[in-house]
Parts: sequence; C-alpha cells; structure tokens
Amino acid sequence: MLCGLASAHAQDHNPPIADPFQFDPDFRWFEPIYDMDLADMKPKKRANTGWFATYDRLNLYGSRPEIEGNQDLESGLDSGWGHRYEIGFMLPDEDSGWLFSWLNTGVGEFFTVRRERTNRANLDELDGGATNPAPPFGFEAIPGDANNIGYNRRFVDVKDSLNVVDFDSYELMKTWRLEPYHYGGILEPMAGVRWFRIEDTNVYQNFISSHDVPINGIPPLSDVYGADADLVTTDQAFTKNEAFTGQVGFRYTKFRDRFTFSSDFRVFAGGNWQSSRSNRTEEFTVYDGTPTAIGDEVDFINYNETDPVYKRNDEFFLGFDVRGELGYQLTKQICVRGGFQLVDVARGLWRGGDSGTSFLPGGSTDQDLLLVGGTFGITLNR
Repeated sequence: MLCGLASAHAQDHNPPIADPFQFDPDFRWFEPIYDMDLADMKPKKRANTGWFATYDRLNLYGSRPEIEGNQDLESGLDSGWGHRYEIGFMLPDEDSGWLFSWLNTGVGEFFTVRRERTNRANLDELDGGATNPAPPFGFEAIPGDANNIGYNRRFVDVKDSLNVVDFDSYELMKTWRLEPYHYGGILEPMAGVRWFRIEDTNVYQNFISSHDVPINGIPPLSDVYGADADLVTTDQAFTKNEAFTGQVGFRYTKFRDRFTFSSDFRVFAGGNWQSSRSNRTEEFTVYDGTPTAIGDEVDFINYNETDPVYKRNDEFFLGFDVRGELGYQLTKQICVRGGFQLVDVARGLWRGGDSGTSFLPGGSTDQDLLLVGGTFGITLNR
C-alpha cells in the first residue's frame, strides 16, 4: 500500500519545463554530418525541435495590372527580387509550435525614353568648376541645373510604368507535427492569420521642349515664357491594399539520406481595405534667351503640383501560396535549399489607381496578382 501511495503521489508532479533556447544539448551547429549518422535515424528524429530559422532569396515574376484602355499591358510577367524570413519554435514534447514568416518582394518595370535637355550640358561643370563658386566645393546657382550625376550632359528619362508593385506579407501560424507515414513523410497542418500590404504605382510622364515641332496647334513653350523652355509632366497614382486574412494549410516533409524534400500549401481569405492617391506635377525649366544652345544658362526652374485626389474602397481578398523545395544537409544544424514559390491573389486587389480622375486611366478594384519564380536559401535546425 505504501508503495502504491508513493507511486500515485509521484504522478501529481508537473513535468519539467523545457528550455526554449535549446537546439541540441551540445549546441554544435557546424559539427560535420556523416552518412552513418543518418542511416538508422527515423524521420521523427530527423525533424528537429526547439527554435528554428530560415532565409530565402526570391526571384519572383509578377503579373501586370489591368489598366483601362490598355488590355495588352496585362499579358506579361516581369522579374522582381525579394526576401523571405521565417522563425519558429517546435515544442519538444507536444509536437506543436508556432511559426512567424515575413515575405517582401517587388517588381519595377518601366518603358523609358531618354530625352536631352534644351541646353544639353552645364559647361561650368565640365570645366571642373561650379556655377556658384563657394568653399569648399561650390554650389549650383539653381538646384537641378547640374549635369546628371555620372554623366557629362543633362537629360530626362521619361517613364511609363508597366508593372510597379511592392508586396509585403506577414504570417503568424500555429503548427502541429503528425506521426510519420509508412514511407517516412511527415505532415504538419497549420492555421493562423496573414496580413498583406500591396502597393501599386501607376506613372506616365511627358517631355516637351521648345525645339519640338508644335503638335495639334499647341504653341511652343518659347511663346509662353518668352524664351526656350522644357516641360516635364508627371501623372501618378499610388494605390495601397491593406488585407487581413485567415489562413490554413500544411507542410509536407520527407528525408532521404542528406536530402530533404518539402512542400507548403496555404489558402487565405479575408477583407482588403484599399486607398488611392493621384495627382499631377509639372516642372518648367526656362533658359536665358532664344534660341538656346549647348551650355547656355538656366534662367529659373518652376515646379507645380496639383492637389491629390483620394478614394477608398473595400473588397473581399482570396488567394493561395504554394512552395516546393529541395534541401541538402551540410551539417547537423545547417541545410541549404532551393525551390520555387507561387503566390496567387485570385481576387480583391486594386491596381492602377482611380479610373474616375482626369490624370491617368485607372484600374479595377477587384484584380488579381500572380507571383511565381525561384528561391534559394538556408535553414537552421528545422
């Protein structure tokens, strides 16, 4: 009886608390790994517990926006670069844990035409001096009058945006690790929340010089200012999407010798709060005299900007995220990997700005965005 009471009393004690900072008892991250170390290791033992982290460099191609009156624009994919960071903790005794992930990538594709300024060059700068000499290096008499940095002439890169988007994603997931399958695969279901910030930029620029031939009866700038001039007009629209979604998915992992095969699938849906800001800017550069020749001085530069026009909207946000990777175990803690990723926002995205303004043709508030490409990175203790 006494033995029985002692045994029952021992069961009332709580289990010892696990050290959350313990990767392995020896902490030897760079210890070499041998085939013998993996020969008889069960998949359950290869899937580590404790803290883990990953980093991946992304080369994702993004789909173009749907702009009104320009349906051919949306037919292409443009290259972009980004990063993906993950950090998490897998409880040793419960086979469950938490995962935080941050993904940032962007695409910046423009159609660009280079136009030279009317005076083409600042000769004072070519001679090694400054327009307004002063210690220690001198200053420009008029800001913006210098030659373009790295060049010996003055010009304007007139741009028309084709695909300019910045994609930010934050995830917080609860994960569970199930028992390995018969052939060694391990399934990890997950559920949590995901927050997106997707910013789209729509820009169109136009350059007019006094040396241009008048078109459609528009008088030359020299008639307006009494001297030769340049006019750079920029119409721009910035559209922001703030989406908060619920997310469910899974991760499947299988080990074979030094190689790790893994795939992720996640589906998300929620609300998207959208906003757009659009306006026009004009930059007039007026020269000293007519006609203007190479090296002539700038009389003044005038900059005008219209008041911005704002608009807001709400949409339902829906999409999925698919990843596949192949990793190679370098040490007991470090694995290098490469793979692919596809993020498809199937609906609920606003790109191109407001179509109701007179500045630019805008886009629908219920568009999609496809990001697909390759990844390469490193894993620690996962």
